[in-house]
Amino acid sequence: MSGAGAGLGTWAAVYAGYDDDALATLASPGLVRRARKDVAAGRVEPVEARPDGVVVSVGGVRVELDARGPAGARCACPTPGACQHVVAASLWARGTGAAPAAAPAAARDGATPSAPAPDPVAEILALDPRVVHRAAGAAVVRAVAETVPAEPGEGAVGGPPVEVAVDGPRAEVSWPGAPRVTYVAGAGFPGMLVAPEGAAWSDADERRWRLEALVHVWRAHGRPWPWPERAAATPRATGVPDARAVADEVVRAVERLLDVGLSHVGRDDLEELRGAGVVARLGRRPAVQRLVTSAVGRLEALADRRDAVDETDCLLALAELWAYVQAEPPPDAGTPDERPTDLGRVVSLGARWWVAASGARGVTVHLWDADAGRVRSVTTGRPPGADPTFRRSWDLPLVWGRSVEALCRGPFALRGATERADTGLRAGEGPAVEPLGALDADELRDVAARTATTPPRAEAGFGRAPAAVRVVMVREVGAIALDEVAQELTWTLVAADGTETVVRVDAADEAACDTLLGVAAGNRRVVAVAVERDLASRSDEAVGLFVDRPGEGLDVVVPTLTPAYDHRAWSTPWTRLRARVRSLRGRAGTHAREVVVPTPVEEVCDTLLDTVVALAATGRRHLTPHQASALARAARTADDLGATTLAATVGLVAHEPDAARLLRAGFVASRGRTLARAVAAAPDPGPRAREASA
Repeated sequence: MSGAGAGLGTWAAVYAGYDDDALATLASPGLVRRARKDVAAGRVEPVEARPDGVVVSVGGVRVELDARGPAGARCACPTPGACQHVVAASLWARGTGAAPAAAPAAARDGATPSAPAPDPVAEILALDPRVVHRAAGAAVVRAVAETVPAEPGEGAVGGPPVEVAVDGPRAEVSWPGAPRVTYVAGAGFPGMLVAPEGAAWSDADERRWRLEALVHVWRAHGRPWPWPERAAATPRATGVPDARAVADEVVRAVERLLDVGLSHVGRDDLEELRGAGVVARLGRRPAVQRLVTSAVGRLEALADRRDAVDETDCLLALAELWAYVQAEPPPDAGTPDERPTDLGRVVSLGARWWVAASGARGVTVHLWDADAGRVRSVTTGRPPGADPTFRRSWDLPLVWGRSVEALCRGPFALRGATERADTGLRAGEGPAVEPLGALDADELRDVAARTATTPPRAEAGFGRAPAAVRVVMVREVGAIALDEVAQELTWTLVAADGTETVVRVDAADEAACDTLLGVAAGNRRVVAVAVERDLASRSDEAVGLFVDRPGEGLDVVVPTLTPAYDHRAWSTPWTRLRARVRSLRGRAGTHAREVVVPTPVEEVCDTLLDTVVALAATGRRHLTPHQASALARAARTADDLGATTLAATVGLVAHEPDAARLLRAGFVASRGRTLARAVAAAPDPGPRAREASA
């Protein structure tokens, strides 16, 4: 590609509208000065010419320019927004000019054809309001629709006078009480500039000023701005946003966070997402509100630089939220997120006390619904630092006004419970618990037979990671040992069919280790164990141990909650093992799990997810050569496997990875990986079952 003399093409005309003052508004005066020095020093070099754009190198950093102007430029550096490289590339494009590479015949004959001068006001009046509304976001559209009067005034809009000053390809719009807004011909709504004038505008504020400026120009020319019906109807008057309005709020808030870059997100950047959660609550969408709360908690932990949360966790939470509101049709009155229900016979399979990465804590109780023949879960918790009376306890009332110990005494009926759309149960003090006697081994055998296999699709759902809980009847107990590599206490249990199940307890959890050791050191027979499968590590965690109580039925021991037996009565070998656990816990810093060879589908999903996380973390939209090559291999592998949806998703990211495509790809990769692991972890049904299914 040649230098400035050859020109860039008609697409570069938009850069002529960005003079130094406009670029300073987009970035800062200091960046413009430094960028101008880069151009003068020859640090901006063309790399690749395209029909609709150009790729340049600014000091070794790749920048892509096209007809969208500086606002649509893509830079390979991690700085979000208009960085020094983008400003330098824009200055270079402006100086190179929009002349076509091949001069027309009229020019060779000495004639100088003149291109029509850009008219920014005419462009504003020709804008499609629907396109502008999509770029502005539903919340901004509603806010402006409520503040602007219905009919245009003569020379003024809504009372205050509006001034429109045209300066070549730029139109500056101003009115009292508002910053100066500049429209650049060819740049459209995304390329509009809002002068800060000493105030730090949020992204939503800038979009509001841009939209209001366009509305003012239309109305100043006697044209009413056509608002969408939902905005014109002023939903705030009803007080209940509909499902589509909730979805629009959530989608816009989530996509804006990816445009900023997850690594650059601070607590102040989460206000729009928190507001979307409030809208979900007002719209009576508790499922959406729970997903928003979960995502905000992870993002706050990431903003605080907590080691337990990384960009992958946040991206998956945002992708799940985005996909939920995008894919789910608006529910009607017959299918609410929650509904009352009665459960005739419920058996407690165990429970687990947990502490989230954000610092939230809580307990999840796993129940067997005998009538429906499925496992249900109820979870309750508290945010970080809230309610000091809510603590890890076996006998304090934590769920439905009752303790976990009371729920584990035996089967019971549950009257007046609230069932969620995900088949889980809502915690609270409303339901009535009616004991139904003692639990026996025969009932557990039926539960074990019906929970032996879980359909892989049932293990991938929205919200909290689904619990893959099953009951294993124990024929004999094996050795209890300490896995110093994985930092876990392990216990091998032999099932009735001879298969071994290794249950694990985190060595850092002193109470859980003591409880498990206490059961192993005692003389009571273990009849069955309820285990929760971790699809990520493919390990089993014991959530309930059913031990025989001669003549009285079975007791349920929950490792994370049941108090340990008095270890002073233990024999010497158990005391030594407990000392080893305590010593290991003092040395433990990280968990190193056994490496599991991924399946081909998992490899494709992992490759796609790694790329998506890297782009979402930085806010940039340019693939490195290594990422492009990895995605190309992943697409070929997905095609060979016949995974058309996965292959198409890889292609979307490789082509143009905008925020929506990154969120979609993150969701598809996460779900594909979960299903692949669930299929790989499913036990072999045996030749007879395979013949019967065939």
